[in-house]
Amino acid sequence: MGRPTTDRRSPPPGLGAIPPVTGVTLVLALIALPALAFAAAALELSQPVSLALQWLVAIAVVAVTVGVEGRSLSSIGFRRPAWIDLGYLLAAAAGALLIFLVTGPLVAALGLPVESGAGGIAELPSLPVALAAAVTAGVVEELLYRGYAIERLLEYSGSPLVAGGLTWLVFTLAHAVAWPIGNLLQVAAVTAIFVVVYLRRRTLVPVVGAHVLVWVLPVLGAFFA
Repeated sequence: MGRPTTDRRSPPPGLGAIPPVTGVTLVLALIALPALAFAAAALELSQPVSLALQWLVAIAVVAVTVGVEGRSLSSIGFRRPAWIDLGYLLAAAAGALLIFLVTGPLVAALGLPVESGAGGIAELPSLPVALAAAVTAGVVEELLYRGYAIERLLEYSGSPLVAGGLTWLVFTLAHAVAWPIGNLLQVAAVTAIFVVVYLRRRTLVPVVGAHVLVWVLPVLGAFFA
C-alpha cells in the first residue's frame, strides 16, 4: 500500500522575484496611460492621436506577454467567459452607474470640484470619436490594470489583496492627471467594483463590458438628449 500523498502548492515567489521584463511591462501598464494623458494635454494632441497611442500601449503589452515572456493570452485575462459573466457584467455596470448617480449630490454638497459629463468624453466633437474614446477607455484600461497588472502581481505575491489593492490605488491616482478630487472619489468606488469582479471571475469580459457600458450610455445620452 502506497504512502498517502498531499497536494502541496509551492508558495508564490514574491514580488522581489519578478523578472526584469515583467517588471518593466508592469510599470508600463500602470503608468503609461496617465503619462500619455499628461503629454496629450501638454502637446495639445488631437483625440484620435491620443486614442491611437493608448492602443499602441495595449498592443505593446500583449506583444511582450506573448513574444518576450512566452505566456499565453489567458495569462492576462483573455479567458473564455461563462454565461454567469453576463450577470457580473450587468451587475458591475449597474453598480458603477448607481455610484455615480448616488455620490453626485454628496460630492456637490461637500463642495468638491467635479467635471461634468462622461469625463469629457461626451464633450468630444462627434459621436464616432466619443464612442471610440469610450470603447478605448474600457478595453485598454481593463487590459492594462486588471488583465496584466492584477495577474502578474497575483502570480508573484499570491495575495488578491496586494494585487487588487495596489492596482486599485494606482488606477485611481492615475485619473488625477485629468480629473478633480470629486470625480476621483467616484472613480475609487467604481474601480473597487471592477477589481472585485475581476478577481472573482479572472476574465476580462465582464469588466471590459461593464467599463464600456459605463461610458457609452452617458455618451449616447449626451448626444441624443
